[in-house]
Amino acid sequence: MKKTFFVFFALVFVACQPSDEERAQLILTEAQALVEDGQWRHARIVLDSLHTTYPRLVAQRRQAKALSDSITYLEAQRTLTYVDTLLPPLMEQVDKLVQRFKYEKNEQYEDYGKYVHRLLVTNKNTARNFIQAYVLDNRHTVVRSYYYGSKQVCQQSLKISADGEERVYKGNNHHFQDGSHYEIMTLDDDNSLSLLNFVSTHGKKRIRIEGMGNKPSHNWIYYLNDKEKEALSDTYQLGWLMKDINRLEQMQRTAHAQIDRYNSK
Repeated sequence: MKKTFFVFFALVFVACQPSDEERAQLILTEAQALVEDGQWRHARIVLDSLHTTYPRLVAQRRQAKALSDSITYLEAQRTLTYVDTLLPPLMEQVDKLVQRFKYEKNEQYEDYGKYVHRLLVTNKNTARNFIQAYVLDNRHTVVRSYYYGSKQVCQQSLKISADGEERVYKGNNHHFQDGSHYEIMTLDDDNSLSLLNFVSTHGKKRIRIEGMGNKPSHNWIYYLNDKEKEALSDTYQLGWLMKDINRLEQMQRTAHAQIDRYNSK
């Protein structure tokens, strides 16, 4: 008799337990409530738990996927609102600043044009050692160290120092001859912005430049004048504005693509 009672109790207990489908539906209901409350990240976590816990419930997982897609759509709409708020003032700053620059592009061999500060254009600095900086159409910033002299030095790096601080930058060197020796060392985007940041933050100090060749006797030293520091600082500002605009434009393109995919379903 006692054994029969326990069997009956167990059957009743099991019968009262919700099924996997019912549990999955509760998860969907919770996720939907989170979406409506604007807690999209938390909703994604809840939906992920449904996929993990009930991998065989195809119908419920499809509902979870549809809800997740709607979150992506809502996030994309919010991103577009965010971008539309930030882009116009950045573009306005660029329009004002770029007036100090000259646009150059050789259509025969250059994929991108560049904005070079009018004080740093090459044809004004052909017979001296100097630093040129410019911002490309693709929003990347480039710094180039120019060497001019009577001998080849095989430029290896550039040391910039001011007020007891110094930085050393390396890049790719290009050499050619035209009566005198010319070498141009090009830094990548991150190092270019780093060097320009150093100039911008030490603009009121004396900034020393040491070009470093393949041996100490090939090194050369000069100092940036006030106009050069101003031009390089302007390029730093333009470079960062362009970098921010590029990031926002990428977000904008991604958001538009996500919205288009959602609307095409």
